[in-house]
Amino acid sequence: MNADDGGAAFAVANRLRATWEGAWLAVACAVFTGIGAALVAKGGALDITMGVLAIVLFGGGGLLAASRHLSRRPVLLLDAEGARFPAPWPRSSDDDLVIPWDQVTGIHACTKPLHHRGGTVHLHYLVFLTGQEPPELPPSPWRPEPAVRIRPSWDRTVEEVVAEARRRRPDLPFTDRRPSPAGRPGGR
Repeated sequence: MNADDGGAAFAVANRLRATWEGAWLAVACAVFTGIGAALVAKGGALDITMGVLAIVLFGGGGLLAASRHLSRRPVLLLDAEGARFPAPWPRSSDDDLVIPWDQVTGIHACTKPLHHRGGTVHLHYLVFLTGQEPPELPPSPWRPEPAVRIRPSWDRTVEEVVAEARRRRPDLPFTDRRPSPAGRPGGR
């Protein structure tokens, strides 16, 4: 293995970033959770049932949606052992996927178009290849994949991740198939 055995782990984490979409989601969850609490306080059997359902769905759903942004857990770790893909919360770190450096055959940046609200949203992913085809994207939220979604809230850039991976394994190829600003795939 060509990985450097010394040094601390290189972590990629999400920074907390306030957006209008996040603010509206927080307000909506708070309002519907408050309505649920008012229904529970009102007291009828149907009101209590609907109130508890609203509290669970909107209060719990809001906390679950916020957990990705509030979690201190990194989305990717590169260390002497290999590339580590932390399992999503609430799973433990025992469920993390670790690919040793001698099994990583390349890094691939790609885009998965998602049709949403009459338009297309492009989701970008960074995939660590292991000699097989890239996993089906987007990855399952309940099963770690050797891929992470590239987000603008990352505290590191894709170039920094690739440079760190190449520091640990110098011969590692990187291909970038994300669309360039002109709309054509860019390759490196």
